[in-house]
Amino acid sequence: MFFTRAAVSACALVAAMPVLAQGTIELEQITIEGETTDGFFGESVATSTGTITKSGDAIVETPRSVSVVTEQQLQQRGARTIEDALKYTPGVTAGQWGLDARSDWSLVRGFSPTTLHDGLPARYGYYNDTTPEPFMLNSVAVLRGPASGLYGSGSVGGVVNTTSKTAAQDAPNLWQLQVGSHDRVQGAVDLSGDLNESGTLRYRFVGLARDSKTQVDFSQDDVLAFAPSITWRPSEDTELTVLANYQDADRSPLIQFASLYGTLQPATGFGNGTFLPNSLFIGEPGFDKFESEQRSITAMFKHRFNSVWSIDANFRYLEGEAEYQHAWWAFDNFSNGRYNPDGTINRTFYRAENDLKTLALDTFATAEYALGQVEMRSIVGASYTRGTFDSDIGYGAQVAPIDPFDPVYAGFNPITVTDTPGTSVDEWGVYAQNRAMIDRWIVDFGLRYGHIKTGASNGGFGATTTAAEDGKWTGNAAVMYQFDNGLAPYLSYATSFQQDAIGTDVNGNAFDPTNGEQVELGLKYQPTGTDTLISAAVFDLTKSNMLVADPGNPGFQVQTGSASSRGLELEAFHSFGDVSLQVAYTYQETENAAGFDIAQAPGHAASLWVDYEPGGALLGWRFGGGVRYTGTSWDGSGAQATPAHTLYDASIAYERDNWRLALNVANLTDKHYVTTCQSGACYFGEGRNVQLTLSSTF
Repeated sequence: MFFTRAAVSACALVAAMPVLAQGTIELEQITIEGETTDGFFGESVATSTGTITKSGDAIVETPRSVSVVTEQQLQQRGARTIEDALKYTPGVTAGQWGLDARSDWSLVRGFSPTTLHDGLPARYGYYNDTTPEPFMLNSVAVLRGPASGLYGSGSVGGVVNTTSKTAAQDAPNLWQLQVGSHDRVQGAVDLSGDLNESGTLRYRFVGLARDSKTQVDFSQDDVLAFAPSITWRPSEDTELTVLANYQDADRSPLIQFASLYGTLQPATGFGNGTFLPNSLFIGEPGFDKFESEQRSITAMFKHRFNSVWSIDANFRYLEGEAEYQHAWWAFDNFSNGRYNPDGTINRTFYRAENDLKTLALDTFATAEYALGQVEMRSIVGASYTRGTFDSDIGYGAQVAPIDPFDPVYAGFNPITVTDTPGTSVDEWGVYAQNRAMIDRWIVDFGLRYGHIKTGASNGGFGATTTAAEDGKWTGNAAVMYQFDNGLAPYLSYATSFQQDAIGTDVNGNAFDPTNGEQVELGLKYQPTGTDTLISAAVFDLTKSNMLVADPGNPGFQVQTGSASSRGLELEAFHSFGDVSLQVAYTYQETENAAGFDIAQAPGHAASLWVDYEPGGALLGWRFGGGVRYTGTSWDGSGAQATPAHTLYDASIAYERDNWRLALNVANLTDKHYVTTCQSGACYFGEGRNVQLTLSSTF
């Protein structure tokens, strides 16, 4: 119903576009030649899709919803995680599990997205690698909606892609020192230069070291990361970049799985207090840890053969492992709010030894040519990925219960893990994407065939046995019309598949992949020669072939379920002289396979970031402020709602010559809130966090 109403309204707006284009409203008059909003770290707003669409098209010329967070925005907002980077992006719910150092979490249009790094798969399994450090990144991009036509098996919600800083990008030398809340100390460098006199060989070294505690008692967030790269550019037509990456993180899990009573509701009658502090630690000092390490080598090659043909090829090999120990609030005593009768709680002691290996290759050729009056661009490519992940786990008995309101830690017993077979994923695909530009029209269409196989593994690449093997065609199509005044309405359609239906039916047949389908109607606007960028989209997205209980065979499942998400997204960036602002708004109606709202997906979300860079007596100062509103969300069963919350962020910076000193404050009012409540457990959000950062280029 919502999509129908929104589509009618949008169609009425599109129908009025010819009148606007004929000069009724001269939107071009706001253009100021030569105006720039670039900051200390580069462009303040991205106008290009970068690599996430494999074409680098302008966002305003892309008939899909794409958002790109630049390095300048990462630094300006003081982003410390990928979750922080995404919190001002429409259609995205970031950090929905609250304090959790084990991974970066987000939902895109209600579904967990596919995560990529430098355009290649970045994750198989859970808790077996490190999380990207924002300082090491050039950008974070989100493509909303199905993207299997480009990337194969993946989420119906979309794709999040992080891109590395490499020697292929022009950047000044920079060092940075940061101190902040919870005894945080971080030093970072970004160095680059020529390796030969002709400048055809360049290097870049990006690295950081951090020593820090966190909001949670008895926890830490220590990281060492570095990424050297070399780019060989013998001519304007050829470029090869080789990037190495190493990251070691000694962290704590942070997530506590605390009871509903003491977090969202008072613990009166259950525990020995009312509300728990958001620094709660119910683990064991010396036991809880998440120590992970990751090593990778990436090669990125580009070559233009002539005025028509070019080729891109990307390759990465990655190894990761993690030692994960965690004592969390046990899921028992539900009739008493998960408390023992005396107000103490039981704890589950868990240990895991996890590892990951991935190999990924994606190569595609691009042809740019003309067919009469039609400008054409054709992309033909193939990809191949192999991944193996393993998790050997064990559980231990607690020494004694503890009182979460007055914890007296009791120690822990050693835990022996059980060696179990790993899981192997093997996928290949071939794809074609085509763009036709006819006068003011842009017509995109693409098709991909993907084949994926999973099964048990002995730790090496490839499955020793096959659990599921599937092949699937997916595609996408879109049309956009560009008016002279910068307005560009579009209509797009895309499909996806994902091999995430695990197990077999009553007859022992492996389940088929889930399917995704989306229709999107949108409007984009960018006046020529400006950074102003405004986007609006309504979407109707469905995930089908989901598992539900088999009514005729208790204990088994059938693939007849579906989930949906439909809504409206708005995004805008505009400068008014010394003031620039970025606005995002999301409205979505979701439904899971059981008929309830999708867990953790709020119906409304909005954000606003304002940046003020005055002149005159205040020249060099830069003031920023943000507000983030997250609406009410549910637990996926319609039983428990998590109330809405509003958070405020602030930034003050002084820039002079090659120096920048910045103060960033997240959750300015130190609001105490929970991000979600499910199955009798609630998860704390982050309190006020302050950091002071000194940066200098040379």
